[in-house]
Parts: sequence; structure tokens; C-alpha cells
Amino acid sequence: MMALMVDDIIVSRAGTLVHVRHGDKRAEVLIDALGETAVDSAIQAMDARLAAGATLADALGAATSIRDVPRRCARIAAPGELLVLDDRDAVTAAEVRRSLQVLAGLTRGTSARSFAVVGELDTEPADWFEAHDALGRIVVRLDVSQLVVIGHGARHLHNAAGLEGSWDGESLLVDTVDEAYAGLRDRVRAGDIVLVTGGGRTDLGPLVDRLIGAAA
Repeated sequence: MMALMVDDIIVSRAGTLVHVRHGDKRAEVLIDALGETAVDSAIQAMDARLAAGATLADALGAATSIRDVPRRCARIAAPGELLVLDDRDAVTAAEVRRSLQVLAGLTRGTSARSFAVVGELDTEPADWFEAHDALGRIVVRLDVSQLVVIGHGARHLHNAAGLEGSWDGESLLVDTVDEAYAGLRDRVRAGDIVLVTGGGRTDLGPLVDRLIGAAA
């Protein structure tokens, strides 16, 4: 069976535009969702339709039914024209990195600022330093406006971002979710996007709840 190929993925507040190719046919489909989990589901749905004998045009319809996956880059409109991406179930460095790429894509070329709140990663002790350090440097390369790191165990992420001299952003290291919320409350403004991710060792649910509640 000929595989469905993905040529490009473009994110916006409206969702994810996926450019696909099947043989010599090319098409694009807008998925009303963000994040790797939703995109993977859409591609699998299209592949299943194609395997059943559907045309590419018909297969695209399977992708349009995909919606945000709860707790994985799920978009939530918060008071004050704030957009929160609830990604608390991302726990590994790879998952958090892909979600950071979504955040960067949403704000690139716009006046919106990007805020990334990251808890401690779920990683092996031997990989602890390298995983957090590498992610901090990725934050800088993606030009995230503000990084908030929760937990002393994730301090290498905070340190790595702060050591990158080319970065115009800011990193804040806090011990608790309450402190993270206080830091965000003093910094966010209308139009900003806040990604809450890396919930492997930190319960990020209360932070999401506060951000999307009236208190925000």
C-alpha cells in the first residue's frame, strides 16, 4: 500500500493545516486541533481510509473530524483574551519539545507573546541533566518570550535557557504551581499564549484551572 506522506504542517489559532501527498496527488486539510497527538490521529484516520480503498479526497474527510486531545495542546480560551494550551500530559523531553514548536508556530510573525510553563521531565536519572539542558536551549532557539520552570529538579532547563546570550526572553525558576501562577499573572496580557506542559512529576492541573478561571 502506498503510504501517505506529510510535506508540511502549519499551526494557527484555527488549528493545524497539514499538506499531504499520496502518489502524485497533493492536498491540504485543516484539522481543528493542535499538537502531535491530534495530528498523528488525523494521519492515521486518513491512512485507514486509503487502505480501505478511498480516494485521497475522501480520506481528507476523516481528518476533519479530529478535535483537540484533552491535556495535549488542547486550546482553552481564558479571560483577558488569553489562550491557554493545556499540555499537562506531555511528560518526556520529546513530547514537550514538539509542544514548544507548536507554541512558537502560533506566535511567529504575530504580536502575541509566547509563555512556556514547564514542569520536571519524566526521564531516567542518567539522562536528567542532558534532557533538561537540551530543552532549555530549544526554548531559546524557538524564541519563546517567557519561560517559567517549576521545580528544583528542572533547574537545568532554567539555567540552560538563561546562559544563551542570544535570547531576548526571560526565564523564571519557581518551586510551586502557586508561584508559577503569580509570576504569570504579573506578566501576561491580552493576546498572549501560555503553554502548560511537562506534567510528568508535577501536577499542573491546578495551574491550568486557575489560568482559565475568573481569577486569571
